[in-house]
Amino acid sequence: MKDIGIIEQLKDRGISNKLLLEAFQNIPKAFFLSETLPPYFYENVALKKSTERAEPRVLVLARMLEELEVKEEESILIIGVDSVYILAALSKIYQNVYAVETTQTYANWALDVLKAIDVTNVHIKTGKLEEGWKAKGPFNAILSASEFEDIPDALKKQLKIGAKLLAPVGPDWAHVMLEIVERVSETEFITKALRDNYFIPKPTLIPDIGTETFPENDIIDEIGMSSIPFKTIKKFPIDGLLNRIGDARVVLLGEASHGTSEFYAARQEITKALIERKGFNFICAEADWSDAEQINNYVRHDYKSQDWMPFARFPEWMWKNKDVLHFVEWLKKYNSKHDNSIGFYGLDLYGLENSIDLVIKYLEEVNPDLATLAKLRYSCIMPFMSSPALYGKLVTTDKLKSCEAEILKMLFDLLKNKNKLDHSKAYFYAYQNASVVVDAERYYKAMYYGSAESWNLRDFHMFYTLKSLLSYFGEDSKAIVWAHNSHIGNALATEMYARGEINIGHLCKEHFGDKSYHIGFGTHTGTVAASNNWGEPMEVMTVKESLENSYENLCHRTNVSNFTLPLRENHSEKKLREFLSTPRLERAIGVVYRPETERMSHYFKTVLPSQFDEYIWFNKTKAVTPIATQTATAKLLDLHPFGLLDT
Repeated sequence: MKDIGIIEQLKDRGISNKLLLEAFQNIPKAFFLSETLPPYFYENVALKKSTERAEPRVLVLARMLEELEVKEEESILIIGVDSVYILAALSKIYQNVYAVETTQTYANWALDVLKAIDVTNVHIKTGKLEEGWKAKGPFNAILSASEFEDIPDALKKQLKIGAKLLAPVGPDWAHVMLEIVERVSETEFITKALRDNYFIPKPTLIPDIGTETFPENDIIDEIGMSSIPFKTIKKFPIDGLLNRIGDARVVLLGEASHGTSEFYAARQEITKALIERKGFNFICAEADWSDAEQINNYVRHDYKSQDWMPFARFPEWMWKNKDVLHFVEWLKKYNSKHDNSIGFYGLDLYGLENSIDLVIKYLEEVNPDLATLAKLRYSCIMPFMSSPALYGKLVTTDKLKSCEAEILKMLFDLLKNKNKLDHSKAYFYAYQNASVVVDAERYYKAMYYGSAESWNLRDFHMFYTLKSLLSYFGEDSKAIVWAHNSHIGNALATEMYARGEINIGHLCKEHFGDKSYHIGFGTHTGTVAASNNWGEPMEVMTVKESLENSYENLCHRTNVSNFTLPLRENHSEKKLREFLSTPRLERAIGVVYRPETERMSHYFKTVLPSQFDEYIWFNKTKAVTPIATQTATAKLLDLHPFGLLDT
């Protein structure tokens, strides 16, 4: 696919400031070709270097500068941005650019790179980010790419009157929002808060992407020698896996499709072992928060009646299947003997209408005045509950005013009144439901801007929900994540990143490092539960045999039916990692499967050893078995969360 030009990418992200666009356009080409530049600043990860593909974090910083309304003025202060590209662009707009960083090595390197393209009006010092650069102030604008618990007064006082400061701020470590502070007088400041899920940290764990071609038979032999075979899932070599996982705080368990029984069953056996033998506290899945809350209530013997049936929307079989049912019943029995201690939560941002309903119900019980305010805040979007995608289309085509401002205010109303509420788990659930509403509203608008925009918003939401859960359960808590391979593998090691997409796997690697263990799954052929198109009935479909030049085809040709393959550097042979680090195709089937266009629809390039820490292989697999449900109007007080009268 042809690369989109830099300016087109910026415009697609809502950048309209002419000075910014011109500044990015006019940076010398030699800058991008410099051998001194780290690869993450400006690189197409899909195998070849490119001067036409902007690194996602650069696009985020450009959006932040758009919010600041940068203009030709005397000076701007940049804090913790750590992007020489951004400094070069700003040097075209401001008379002087002042930057505060924490690393002298980076500061020296950045100045050398800028000097090489004749930029002399950028000044960098190292020090405490929260102190800014008082001696060079006051400034016409201040941008921080580093997070603060609260924006420091010292930085506010370095603004000129009428100037603005923008920084990411976390009300606690699990939530990051953007705040804009405008100085209106010597003593007065106006603060505007924005929820922005596009804040992308600078990548630090750069994948090792090989270019050498090796004989396929040698690769197949190496996979065979390095793999650990097993006959059945019940006989999976769990002891070795638990040793390799070690003291990880987060274990992410994938799936190569949403409708394959072996992936669910193996994932759940590993989860049981992590709970029983390593003290993991909760499971969070690629499921809606409001729906998964009903499973959580059921397995923790905390039944609640609702007026709606969870997991009732397409694709029901993804969670209403026999494999998940067996695990839910196991977890319920386990909790009955262990103080109902293990939770089950949803990471996803769908279920907008249910989350609104749950926020209002909670507030009606604890704060009727705030409940009335919530109904007012949400009244804007409630007429579109049956078709949120229509809402997104109307807003993005300027036929309807966005409800974002009012919905965002509701989230801040909950935060602002936290001390007046009851600090219970009910408050935590309500806050998470309010977060779902904020991000879902933005998601349905982003759908019409392109897949990368909506994908990133969704995965950021999942990552922040995971962080919220870890914060809620305490500093010693440990989490298990169930999601598709495309979410839990490190996006930096795939061509997803070249399209501007990040994922929860990438964010976990950046945040938790070696304390995050990622396990992918794969298969050669068999059957899968899927649909031909979104919203159509589920079918049991035949999975085509894996394509040549794919990792799946290599695994199939080992003639080992089932195995697990350790890939992390300290658990894997150097030769294996070297052989597998030359990018190949990998298959991904979601809830839609289109065998007739399989190469285009279901394969993408990746580097397996950098994508996953371990890869579990089943040569032939079968579809999940959906379970029948009761009427969608029945109340959960009398029902199993999947609508079963009994089990």
